[in-house]
Amino acid sequence: MAPRQSADASPADRQPRARLTRERILAAAESLLAEGGQDALTMEEVAERAHVSVGAIYKRFRGKSTLLPQVLERAQRHQAQRLRDFLDAPQWRDAGLGARIDGLLAVFARTQVQQRRLIRALVVGHWQAEDRHANDAGAAAMMTAIHAWLAERRDEIRHPQPGLALSLGLFAALQCLQTAILMERLPPTLAVEDFTAEMARQFRRYLGLPEPAPE
Repeated sequence: MAPRQSADASPADRQPRARLTRERILAAAESLLAEGGQDALTMEEVAERAHVSVGAIYKRFRGKSTLLPQVLERAQRHQAQRLRDFLDAPQWRDAGLGARIDGLLAVFARTQVQQRRLIRALVVGHWQAEDRHANDAGAAAMMTAIHAWLAERRDEIRHPQPGLALSLGLFAALQCLQTAILMERLPPTLAVEDFTAEMARQFRRYLGLPEPAPE
């Protein structure tokens, strides 16, 4: 299947050199957002970092409101690839459901911490997007992949409704982690690692999994 062309892509952007220029613009915008959030994103700063003219940016994007959703789409593609690499890692082949939950929540929390400013800005970009369907579909596909990976160990679940419990527990754990980290709502005496470990523990208990053996 051919890659989906962005709604903002002009015919010129389909040429190799033009695609490279567009990629540099998106990469520059993403790095600025990661460093300073939306306040750091100006067309002049993007142009300087991407080594292009401001005019070259406006040939491809009408403004920040159309640039941000495309940065979101790019970041989602990269995040999806990192997720696939994580799920396909050999270490999980024989790992039980509890170990998978621990590993998943730990890597998710680290990503939220490392990319806090970027993710905050991209959430705004998502809601400003004229067409959010592609971004919503990408997020849904990622959740489906995670759910299927955990469901490989469905027989370990002791909840009377395993499928429902897995879906609800996964959604609650990820949403709680993301909100607490992005909005900086963690208790001041609680480290992210401790909060993440407790969320994993609650998730495992909800599914009826046995407590891990003490180290």
